[in-house]
Amino acid sequence: MKQYLLLLFLFSTTVFITRAEDTYFRGFYHGENVYIRNPYLDSEAEFCIQAIYLNGNLVIENPKVSAYQIDMKHLDLDSRVVIRIVHQAACIPELINAEVIKDDLKFDWLKVYVDEEQIIWITTKESKDGFYIVERDSPEGWMHLDTIKTKGGIFINQHSIEIEHIKGDNLYRVEYHEPKMEVDYSENFNFHSDKVEITHVIDEEKWIIEFSQEVSYVLYDNSNRVIKRGKDVSCNIRNLPNGRYMVKYDGKEVYFDKK
Repeated sequence: MKQYLLLLFLFSTTVFITRAEDTYFRGFYHGENVYIRNPYLDSEAEFCIQAIYLNGNLVIENPKVSAYQIDMKHLDLDSRVVIRIVHQAACIPELINAEVIKDDLKFDWLKVYVDEEQIIWITTKESKDGFYIVERDSPEGWMHLDTIKTKGGIFINQHSIEIEHIKGDNLYRVEYHEPKMEVDYSENFNFHSDKVEITHVIDEEKWIIEFSQEVSYVLYDNSNRVIKRGKDVSCNIRNLPNGRYMVKYDGKEVYFDKK
C-alpha cells in the first residue's frame, strides 16, 4: 500500500511539473518573420517553450534560445497565420514584433496640412519602395512640385517640403505611389496666401532676369531640360546660347527668346 501511494505521489508531481499550456497568435503574413521571446525558468533550469506550430505544422520542439525566429517566407503574402505555442504553465511566451502580422497593414493618411512655409503629411504603413508626389492645382491642371521617397515601415512617418505659395488660393494634394498598387491620393487642401505677387523683367542688354523680390526659380531650355535653378532676386543668362527658354517661378511659367 505504501509503495502504491509513493508511486501515485511521484506521478502526480511529475504531471504538475510538466503541465503545458497553449498560447495562440493570429494574423496575416505581410512579408516579415515573427520573433518569439522564450523566457528562461531558473526554478526549472530550462526554457519556457516546449513546441511551436505554424498553421498546424510543427516548427520546432524545445528551442534552447531566448528568442526564436519563425521563418514564414514560404507563405503567400496576406495569407492567414496561426501560431500555436506550447509552453510551461509557469511562463508566457511573447511575440516580440507582433505588429508584423496585424490584420490591417494598409497604407493610411493620418494628417496633411500646410502653413506659410511648408507642406507636411503624416502617414502610417507606407512601403519602403514607394514615393510621394506633391502637386498644386493650376489652370493647366495639377502641376508637379516635388517628389519625396518613402521611409517605409509599419509605424507613423512624417514628411514635408518647403513651399512658396502664389498669391490667393493654393490648392494642393499629395500622391502616394506604391509598387503594384493604385495611386492613393490625399484629400485636396487649400491655403490662402496674402503675399504680394512677384513679377519679373528681362534686361536684354545685360541678359539678366530680374525679379521683384527673392524667389525660387527654375530655368528650362527648349527641350524642357533643367539648366539652372536657384533662389535669388535675379538670374544671369548672359552665357546661355541663343534660343528659346522657359523660367518657372512663383507658380508661373514664362517663355522667352534669347537673341
